[in-house]
Order: sequence, then structure tokens, then C-alpha cells
Amino acid sequence: MLTGAAETLHPALRSIRLFYNRWYRRLRMDLWFPQLPLAIAVGGAGAFAILPTVRRYAAEYLHLNLSHLFNALHPISGHVPRLILSGVPTVVVGTLQILIAIGLLGRSRIAWLSALGITIAQLALTIHQSAGTIVSSETVYIVVLLLALVLARDAFSRSSLAAGTLFALASVLVLIVYGTLGSFLLGAGFTPPITNLPNAFYFVIVTMSTVGYGDILPKSNEARLFVVSLIVLGLTVFATALTAVIGPVLQSRINQTMGPRRKKMKRVSHFIITGHGALARNTARELRKRDEPVLVIIEDGDTSFGDAETVIGDPTELETLREAGGEHARAILALSDDDSENAFVILAVRELGTDAKKVAAVSTRKNLERVRRVHPDMILAAPVFGSEVLAMALTEEKIDGDWLLSRFLDVRPASN
Repeated sequence: MLTGAAETLHPALRSIRLFYNRWYRRLRMDLWFPQLPLAIAVGGAGAFAILPTVRRYAAEYLHLNLSHLFNALHPISGHVPRLILSGVPTVVVGTLQILIAIGLLGRSRIAWLSALGITIAQLALTIHQSAGTIVSSETVYIVVLLLALVLARDAFSRSSLAAGTLFALASVLVLIVYGTLGSFLLGAGFTPPITNLPNAFYFVIVTMSTVGYGDILPKSNEARLFVVSLIVLGLTVFATALTAVIGPVLQSRINQTMGPRRKKMKRVSHFIITGHGALARNTARELRKRDEPVLVIIEDGDTSFGDAETVIGDPTELETLREAGGEHARAILALSDDDSENAFVILAVRELGTDAKKVAAVSTRKNLERVRRVHPDMILAAPVFGSEVLAMALTEEKIDGDWLLSRFLDVRPASN
């Protein structure tokens, strides 16, 4: 019975996956999903947190009455989770979340880690503030956001030393300002009371460094909960900042020491190969046997291309093609097992405006005409016509060499 259910479920899952992949390509979701929805969710909460401050200063200094706008936004902002306790400067945490949202747009790993940490702190604070009502709109919002961040962890893998360092310094600075102002505003809840900014700054540094001299202690519930949020956010920000700064350096050293020796070449008149299947690997190997310069675009740390130089990135993006020297390449070969990906690579190459020869592989007969519409210079369609040639050989039909080449390697000029 279980075997029958599995056999029934497998085609359904396959259909769902094919449907998802088709619309993923059509909507170009690789350019905006999942980073854009998550950035809106995180940055939106931060924006609503600073709205009261914006309204107050707009009225005091710019003499702008934004009551109608804020009354219209009130039904939305009323369901956005409160970030910290009443009396603590929400504008600081809101600014931090907006900075994190900007980092999420760039698929930054440190931004994802920071968003994860601040969301966990929000969840703890919101549950405490709900006064026993765990299933509230704020709690559901944060739980859904937390699950979305965890599920999308693989999408945030970019780590740049310069960007990571800048983001880390900004996060630490915002966190120190948050802790200092919060400690000062909640000063009456500490023993001895914190009555000035230098003492508040001292308490924040001692708390976030986990030294804890014990000379200043939180006594009220609000002060204690604020200290909990400060510790959680401090550990998260410092850990992610350390990872962002040191991680890329260590990863580069490990790759240089443990990874295969790849020859650096001048990226001019070279062959660029995209795809990770047997066809891509065999083509790269045969070109390397002939001492041709080969560069392979991969989406992860694939080591199956031997000594060929590699570039990690999405071959359908112009930035990746430029990094691979696509403007000066001799030929760009889209040899993925996915025909739609090959078509998108050819479209990106045409947008790049290079004179390189464009080659696309086709593995399914129904996609042959579709790939022709993107006007590659050459179509490799060996799997499409393999069965036809095999049938001709088995029935002892005469196979003309020119006809065979034209069927396997479509070099007919495309009509514009």
C-alpha cells in the first residue's frame, strides 16, 4: 500500500516541481526571490518602528501635518510587531532592521544572520509582552518570518570582505547606540540608577562583552527584559560580524590550500562553459586536452572540472558573464541539462553584446524550436536525434555524413 501511494505521489511531485521551475524562469525569480519578500518583511517592520519619530520631527521641524497619512497606516502598523519595550528608542532598532533589509537585497550572509538573530529576540520579547496570549498576530508574524528566514538560508551565501566589514561596523554602531539610549531611558530600573550617557555606555560595553562586573544591576522587569534583548542581539551581531570579516579570508585560504590547482589565464579568446552535467564536463576536458583556455561558470564549489578555471555565479546574469570575460570570449557554450536554462544563458549573452559564438545544447525535441528562437549560432542536439540515427543504423539505412552533422549540430543561420 505504501509503495502504491509513493508511486502515485511521485508523478504529482514531479509535476509540481516542473510547474514551479517553469514559472521560476518566466518570472525571473532568481533575480528577486526570496531576498525581496524577506527584505520587505524585515525592512517594513523597521519602517513602522520609526514612523512615530518621523511624525514628531516632521511636525516640530518641518511643520508638516502627516496625521491623515499615519491614520491611514495605523491599521497596518497596529499589526506589525513591537520591536522592544515601551520607552526604549524604537527608531534605533528600526534603523537596524532597515540596514539588515538592504543587506538582504544583496543576498548577504551576515545580513541573513543578523535578521535571524533580531527576529529570535523579537519573538522572545513579543511572547513576554503578550501577557500569556501566545497566539497573537504579532507572534504569528514573527514565527512566519523566522521560518521563512530558516528555509531561505541557502539563498544568502554571498560574502564580501569589504561589504561584510562595512555592514558589521554599521550593525555594531547601531547596536551600541540602541543599548546606550535604552539603558539611559530605563535608568530608574537599575541599581544604582543610570542617570547619564557615559554610565549607560559603560553598562552596554560591559554587558555585550559578557564581562558583567555586577556594579550595575537591572531590578525592574522592563530593565531585565531589555538586558536580555541586549545580550541576545549583542552576541548575534558580534558573532556575525566576526564571521563576515574573518570568514571570507579563511575560506579563501582553505580553497587555495585544499582545492585543486586551477591555472589562471588571460580571459581573452577563451571558451566559457555553463552547466554541470556530463556534456559540460566532457567538453571542458576535451578542450583542455587541446590546450585551449577554458573557464567554467558554476553555481557552487564544484571540483569536477579538473584544472579548468571556474567562476561561481549564475550564468544567466550579466555580472557573472562579465566577470568570466564574456565580452572577449571566443565562444560561450550553454551545456546544461536544462533546456530553458540554456535558452536564458543565450539571451543573456545576446544582451551582453559580445561577438563570441553562442552554442546551446538541447536535450528535448519539443524545446528545439524554442531554443532556435533565441538565435544561437549553433545548437547541439545529439540526444534529440540519437534515437533516429540508431533506428537508421539498425535498419541498415544509408547515413550521409553531411546529413548526420547537420542533424546533430544545427549550424543553420537563424532568421532575424
